[in-house]
Amino acid sequence: MGSILGAAYASGAPLAHIIETCRKLRFRDIARWRVSRLGLASNQRLENLIERVFESRQFENLRIPLAVVATDLTSGEPVVFTQGNLVDAIRASCAFPGLFEPVEIGTRCLADGGLVAPVPTLAARELGASVVIGVSVGMQDGHRGAPTNIFQVVSRAVNAAQKHQLEIWERHADLVLRPDVQSLAWDDFHRAEEAIAAGASAALRALPRIEKLLGQQENAAQHLQARLEAEDKGYLWLAEAH
Repeated sequence: MGSILGAAYASGAPLAHIIETCRKLRFRDIARWRVSRLGLASNQRLENLIERVFESRQFENLRIPLAVVATDLTSGEPVVFTQGNLVDAIRASCAFPGLFEPVEIGTRCLADGGLVAPVPTLAARELGASVVIGVSVGMQDGHRGAPTNIFQVVSRAVNAAQKHQLEIWERHADLVLRPDVQSLAWDDFHRAEEAIAAGASAALRALPRIEKLLGQQENAAQHLQARLEAEDKGYLWLAEAH
């Protein structure tokens, strides 16, 4: 879901509209059951959601630069989208294995980007971000004890694998937020208000550190600008002296 929310915000959609859509969103709005050899459901309905909520449909038209990560099921490598059609990239990044059918783009068979990049901090850094704040929500199923269905088996298996990737993605983050959403399952759409509140609470707790990071970055940028201006004046003086 991260790519959906990130792309909606980057497109320029009003935050209030995004939040209101999240409150009303249900599984049927993004997918439909369609049992096949590759999955139990299709997420083609995401296209309708994007048409309804987003202000842009192409990466090039976004107001804020965005990278969407998917997993190449042939090579096992991450595929980072930064241009072209948003719909296909988002569908691929949300194609959770075992539940949704993989998405084919060109010659690639793609699935959920969380398999190779649980939190895509490296993609953000490579996009040019000077300050990277990661938000980790894990892969919860909302239940304790042994799994009772195939969805819990798959989600817990993926979650177990992701725990061993913490060091990989955390090293590219300046700060990591972990909202308390342990009791929420992936399909608890009706509990969106709780997820929103948990995210807001985590951000508010970290606000002093966020402001400090941004302040340091602003000071560094001002120092660099002053240095460049001083060097320009020096070059100008040398030119005039000659």
